[in-house]
Amino acid sequence: MLINRPFWQSLLEEAWKKKNIIWLMGIRRVGKTSLCRSLKDIEYYDCELPRVRQLLEDPEAFLSSKKGKRIILDEIHRLDNPSEILKIAADHYSDVKIIATGSSTLGASAKFKDTLTGRKKEVWLTPLLLQELAAFGNNDMRHRFLFGGCPSFFQQKIVPEEDFKEWIDAYWAKDIQEMFRVGKRHSFQKFAELLLARSGGQFEASKYTVPCEVTRQTIAHYLDILEKTFVYHSTSNISNFIADWGHASIHTPHPSQFTFLSSS
Repeated sequence: MLINRPFWQSLLEEAWKKKNIIWLMGIRRVGKTSLCRSLKDIEYYDCELPRVRQLLEDPEAFLSSKKGKRIILDEIHRLDNPSEILKIAADHYSDVKIIATGSSTLGASAKFKDTLTGRKKEVWLTPLLLQELAAFGNNDMRHRFLFGGCPSFFQQKIVPEEDFKEWIDAYWAKDIQEMFRVGKRHSFQKFAELLLARSGGQFEASKYTVPCEVTRQTIAHYLDILEKTFVYHSTSNISNFIADWGHASIHTPHPSQFTFLSSS
């Protein structure tokens, strides 16, 4: 069952008024597909399907047949040249409105030969907002912290450990390997786990080199990948943040902070 998300639906509709191309990005399983399917009068295409990729091999023919339509191109990075159809639509088919989705920033994949500067609006779909918790069946912030902000995890009654493992496997196979070709899975996952355990703390690359068995340069590369795929976010521009939870006060005193967005 699709759940209406008025804040995000409104944001997408407003973005479409400014540009006919929207890049909807966000961490894997954050709800991009469900959000797109909840919009009115859309035609949905899953680019992971071979028949859809074949249909899009001739972008001009496809776009000519969709004049005046609202199109969703889900997982568009699976196309051989995903930026081509978006560039053609932006330049020659302004009456075709497109939302293209991906689990990374647009320029993260080498497949994107054009980042469509000036031709698109970007919308970053974050994990569940506080005002959305009730719509997803649980107003308890403790539940939100424990289960994370991805809707499919948040709606569970018991901590979905198997689903978490499945998420890690899919993240590695579909996001990391397809786009970045990282060689050492153990080292990368060890780094992600250690960083997750220290979420909200000060980052020092040298603390990760020995347990992950890689160099500082590799740690910096891993960090860049995690940020481009929305798993990690630096709060380096924030000098102080105070958050009260019950009687506890969490203080983040230093500007070089980081947090994991899948659970924050």
